[in-house]
Amino acid sequence: MNVLVALSRFPYPTDKGDKLRAFYQIKELSKKHKIFLLCLSDEKIAPSHVQKLNIYCEEIKIISLEKKAIYSNLFLALFNKAPFQVNYFKNKEMHTIMSQWIYRFNIDIVYVQLIRLVENLPFEEDVPFFLDYMDALSEGMYKRIKYSTFYQKPLVKIEANRLKSYEVNVGKFFQGYSIISDQDSQFLPKTIQDSMSVIPNGVNEYYLETISDRAVKKYDLIFTGNMGYHPNIVAAQFIVQKVLPILKERGFNLSVCLAGTSPSVEVLKLQSPQTHVTGFVEDIRSYILESKIFVAPLLSGSGLQNKLLEAMACGLPSITTSLANKALGAKDNEQIIIADTAQLFAEKIEYLLKNELVADRIGNEGKIFIKQHFDWAKTTTLLEDAFEKIVEMRNVINE
Repeated sequence: MNVLVALSRFPYPTDKGDKLRAFYQIKELSKKHKIFLLCLSDEKIAPSHVQKLNIYCEEIKIISLEKKAIYSNLFLALFNKAPFQVNYFKNKEMHTIMSQWIYRFNIDIVYVQLIRLVENLPFEEDVPFFLDYMDALSEGMYKRIKYSTFYQKPLVKIEANRLKSYEVNVGKFFQGYSIISDQDSQFLPKTIQDSMSVIPNGVNEYYLETISDRAVKKYDLIFTGNMGYHPNIVAAQFIVQKVLPILKERGFNLSVCLAGTSPSVEVLKLQSPQTHVTGFVEDIRSYILESKIFVAPLLSGSGLQNKLLEAMACGLPSITTSLANKALGAKDNEQIIIADTAQLFAEKIEYLLKNELVADRIGNEGKIFIKQHFDWAKTTTLLEDAFEKIVEMRNVINE
């Protein structure tokens, strides 16, 4: 098949969830199909990063989003009902180029990641469109309201309501849909659920590699991710401001690593002799292996968390919330540890630090669980199957 992949961001480096998912799906799909990548970008892309995708793509076109156009789109968002993020990424050039590519490259199917690109798509063309919702964005935004400041709450609520309506209405334009977890699909309309393909994320084999020599443990706790993303900011603050004080009262003066790109002002303020904020790092695995316990107190957001997959794949005993584990599906006290309050997080951390054999067992079981269930080759095969059914149906109709 000739697959046109439409993205709102260039999928490298894989420092954000949408970019990581797109990169590995393109890599796997390219083994059997021709990939034509059309994406937007609000930042300059390094030639070395483009080269990473040249290996897998027949053609790549990056459309720069100019700040002037972004500001204009956001202003116009005040007068329409589309989500702010849809307005942010609105771009006529993408519509024009996509129409041209559909004919020029004889495209069999257009794979669109996230609803934020819907306004840019040429639905008038005679080709099937497949939408990857990824997560139920509206549900994640509703959860975010609780953890927003008083002046953020009104805008977050407006965006959540707009996303909810948009998620429902755009479904009619697509011939197929996918989402990362069954948990998130439940927040979408029943009519969409019936045609939904659940395509989990995978984990890079690099994280699963066996390490012969145990790394020196520099940190007691580690949390990773895009540190400019609101749910991760809340989680980082929760660890440092709520969990660590409880442990300190119990006689534990622990070191923490907050590793990930784009740390916000709130995260940078957490830096101290006990708390290390890394910013962007080339190899997050090295920091994971230098830590004793992975903690992910994710209280908002939605979907399957790549950070959990990576930490567990490295064999690190991991503690997270029941919310985050719904999409993961690991067994509490066997493959993962569940905690939903600062008190419980502190108790579970103390328990693992005092019981190294238990920590090792949970880390090993977690690694096996990830290896069995989250493989990019296997999950992308599900996506490929969904594409083929739609293309075959179209061909039958056109005969």
